[in-house]
Amino acid sequence: MTTTAPAPRYPSSTRSRLRALAENQFVGSLALAVLLVLLWQVASGLTFVIPSPAETISVLADNITDPGYIFDVRVTAQNVFFAFVIGTAVGGVLGLLLGLSEWLRRTFEPLIIMLNGIPKIVLYPVLLPIFSLVGSKIVMGVLFALFPVLINVSTGVREIPRVYWKLAESVQADAWQKLVYLIAPAIRRPLLTGIRLAVSLAVVGVVLSEFFATRRGLGRVVLQAYSHGDYASMVATLVLLITVSFTLSIALWQWEKRIQ
Repeated sequence: MTTTAPAPRYPSSTRSRLRALAENQFVGSLALAVLLVLLWQVASGLTFVIPSPAETISVLADNITDPGYIFDVRVTAQNVFFAFVIGTAVGGVLGLLLGLSEWLRRTFEPLIIMLNGIPKIVLYPVLLPIFSLVGSKIVMGVLFALFPVLINVSTGVREIPRVYWKLAESVQADAWQKLVYLIAPAIRRPLLTGIRLAVSLAVVGVVLSEFFATRRGLGRVVLQAYSHGDYASMVATLVLLITVSFTLSIALWQWEKRIQ
């Protein structure tokens, strides 16, 4: 006859602390990051294409002290900023119009869904001669960034309870008052969700277009490093892009969670 050892018992305060630790998002994110770095380290030992985390960080530290590299960072950051601002503004206005007008929604929503489904990079050869080398990168970033904002704003306006509209009509609110006191508070969460997605997608659109035709920018740096077999520099630049996009997304996500 065998006996089973009793399970260790912790005081309730210790159990509460362990539960809180397990449910802490920061701890979860940190554990995931550590796991990814360990997997990265293991993968770097299997193929020469993937540099180790330590080598990548070392190369990145060298790169950010290089004036030429900083200029490429500045060019990409500037194009991403313009693409994000224009994409968010255009997407917000179009989403507002579609949300407010039943006729516009019925007429143009199928077209917007179809356009959103097109691989946008196939449009780049058409955009290049129209908007030149610099403008085409911004337009490509705009095409990537505007759809999440447009769709989220349109859905947010459409889901405003009808009783709110009746209340605004009863107090004879004008269009500006409805926009400021009714629509803006009601769509702030879906708008922030769209903006959070637009940030990352603007980066994707600009960097992807820099792979094909550009004189400066981080996309060109990645392509050039790949062509020369300089995988450490290539991965270091990709890590920089991912880190910046991830940090911005997390910051916007935290802001979004605070909004009720």
